[in-house]
Amino acid sequence: MKHAHKAFGLLLLLVTPFLLMGIITPVDFDEGKARLVPDPIRISEPSYEAHDPIWILNDTAFHEMASIEEWSGDGSPETPYIIEGYNITSDVIGIMIQHVSVSFEIRGCYISDITPWSSFGIGIIDAPQVSIVDTMIETVHLGMELEDIDSLSVIGCTLTDIEDEGIYIIHCEGSTIDDCTIYDSYGTGIGLHEANNTLIMNCDISSLAYGSGVNLYNSHLVTIFHNEISECAYSGIWAISSSYLTVEDNIIHDNFFYFGPMCGVHLYESPHAAVVGNEIYDNARNGIYVELSDWAYIFDNHIYGNSDHGIDIIFSSNGTILQNDIHGNGWWPVIINAMCGIYLGPSLDWMISDNSIWNNTPNGISMEEAERIQITNNHIFNNTDMGVYGDAEVSGGEIMLFTERVFNTVDVETLFIVENLIHDNGISGIYLEGYSDCSIANNQIYNHIDHGIHFWGDWNKVIGNEIYNCETGIGSYECYNNTFSENVVYLCLGGIYVVNIGSNITDNIVYDNLYGIYMDNSGNCSIFGNDIGWNEVNAFERSTFEDGPLTWYNNATGIGNWWHNYNYTGYYNISSDTGHENVDLYPSRSLDLTSPVSIDYEILETGNTLVWEAYALNPSHYELFIDSESVLIEPWDGSDIEVNVDGLAHGSHTIELEVYHISGHSLADATNAIVEDLTPPSLDGPSHIVIQSNKGVSEQYSAFDPSGIGEWAVNDTVNFAIDSTGLLTNITDLAVGTYTIRIAVSDVYGNTAYHEVTVTIEAPTGGGFPTTMLLVVGGVGSIVVIVVILVLYKKRGT
Repeated sequence: MKHAHKAFGLLLLLVTPFLLMGIITPVDFDEGKARLVPDPIRISEPSYEAHDPIWILNDTAFHEMASIEEWSGDGSPETPYIIEGYNITSDVIGIMIQHVSVSFEIRGCYISDITPWSSFGIGIIDAPQVSIVDTMIETVHLGMELEDIDSLSVIGCTLTDIEDEGIYIIHCEGSTIDDCTIYDSYGTGIGLHEANNTLIMNCDISSLAYGSGVNLYNSHLVTIFHNEISECAYSGIWAISSSYLTVEDNIIHDNFFYFGPMCGVHLYESPHAAVVGNEIYDNARNGIYVELSDWAYIFDNHIYGNSDHGIDIIFSSNGTILQNDIHGNGWWPVIINAMCGIYLGPSLDWMISDNSIWNNTPNGISMEEAERIQITNNHIFNNTDMGVYGDAEVSGGEIMLFTERVFNTVDVETLFIVENLIHDNGISGIYLEGYSDCSIANNQIYNHIDHGIHFWGDWNKVIGNEIYNCETGIGSYECYNNTFSENVVYLCLGGIYVVNIGSNITDNIVYDNLYGIYMDNSGNCSIFGNDIGWNEVNAFERSTFEDGPLTWYNNATGIGNWWHNYNYTGYYNISSDTGHENVDLYPSRSLDLTSPVSIDYEILETGNTLVWEAYALNPSHYELFIDSESVLIEPWDGSDIEVNVDGLAHGSHTIELEVYHISGHSLADATNAIVEDLTPPSLDGPSHIVIQSNKGVSEQYSAFDPSGIGEWAVNDTVNFAIDSTGLLTNITDLAVGTYTIRIAVSDVYGNTAYHEVTVTIEAPTGGGFPTTMLLVVGGVGSIVVIVVILVLYKKRGT
């Protein structure tokens, strides 16, 4: 292409990098923070070709310029025109294209103003398909204005030193903004106006002095994914009247206070938003702010270090806050409302579940005029004041929000605080003022310098909580008709402290407190079915009403309370400040144990049992000791305990049983078992032994006795012996014949068993002569000897 100002363009290209080095200053980031995209290389490519502003108002003008400039492509969607490689520096406009029917792409251009902030960078109005790729725009009034484009993509562009908005999209559907960098500017980074189904991804937006990172107005179904947005004055993301927004997997941080409720993510009149999997930190004021935006879904975010709240909800309903990690928020002095991890102003029907909420100032969760709130399965700890705080009457009136209820039933509690782990908060675990019709159930609450649960309000149900190591376990003040049931309260100064009229305190376990149950300025309350023990003062009344006395029993059922120190004598007296003692008419004992009489039995007898009369309303287990040695630990159901003591050794044994209350307190009692061994040992072995005379006796006998074998004996000690193992042997050569002996075995206590044994000794058989033959040969030999002697005598005589 031929241009008249080549010399000027060459000079501009040479000078531009040096100008940029003076204009652009790098943004400081904390190196400890992760970045989604790398820092951009902020230079002007020397390959840009200097060009005058491009101003096209219709198809005819477009085709003429495309022909003159020899742009590649034919304007079809498949082969759009390519406008590439221009350096356009002007105070009029960079590129303006309007009312065309061709598709085109602006690629690799550099656009700037001569006089800062005097014109637009790129303006496209009414086109079917537009792509803007790898283009840099700086020092202009408005970076890009893109309007009424059927298919739009902005990819890999860099915008800096922009006075107004970096990229402004209006009346476009299904646009994509990908891998763009917008920094060191004054207005909003990306603005969407009635631009539905837009996707913004992989962008780095930072250091905007008077604008938001992304601002949406009346733009629905927008997705903001995998971006880093920081140091923006009017929130990282600000959505106004934009429903079904998805904000996912972004890093949003250090967006600073200018005015109003600035934050990381700001939703205003934008229902059905999903904020999922983001890291949102160090923003002033809120991590996420939701106003007049129903059905928000806030899931799996890491929200920390924001100066006011981690999450701030006001005038919004039917939302969910699930599985977020929220900590270290609320460090700045309070500006509008109580700072905390999660704040709910006048709002309805929110579910807050499975979150970790910790180290926030002052509270983990704060509610002011919020109703029908479910707080379940959260871990709330180490917040400076309260774990959960609520004030139902901040403005002195009722909440007036008209919205569809998320619950199917009309009988829904104002607050439903259930199954949370709440501990080590600076003042109290749960603190509610003015809330009625609440359920506070099955929470574990411990280690607070003031109350575990503290509330003013009527018709509340406090059920099944475990509370310990607080100044007061449960405190209820100046209210009516509450229910306190099945709670376990221990290691507090005051276990249950009540200033109520018409309330029921039943079936609680209260132990190891300074005061177990303290009724102060109360009347017409029923207190029964409780297990109250091992407190310095189990029960105390102060300034109760004479015309509405407290009843420490249920007269209809005949049930009172269980006391660790009840002695089964008369009624149980309730201490008071006046000295006039109320009574429990039907008291029982918390833990009881009576040992059985001793038992005697012969050592081999079976079925020898000992039965302890035992009782506990709230049992734990029992342990059996025999002669001070633990032999059995078993769970206990609180009823009598039967123990089999078969198999004990001869003698007297101490049998001790220790039963344990659920509190860890125990009772022990012992009896004796006397066992006598009157039975001789059992003896086993042969009764008849047959051996040949040339073999010795060696026969093993066995015996058993529970007390042990004392000795073995045999009555024929001349010929036989038996050792300590029961081995019978002969100690002399035994002649052929029969021996009858008796073996005796005795236990250590002299009980003896006998066994008659016949030992037969036979002559050898097999290899020698038969006995008859030996006799015959012997007789004949004698005759021969006699004949020989006679013959010799006759010869000597002759």
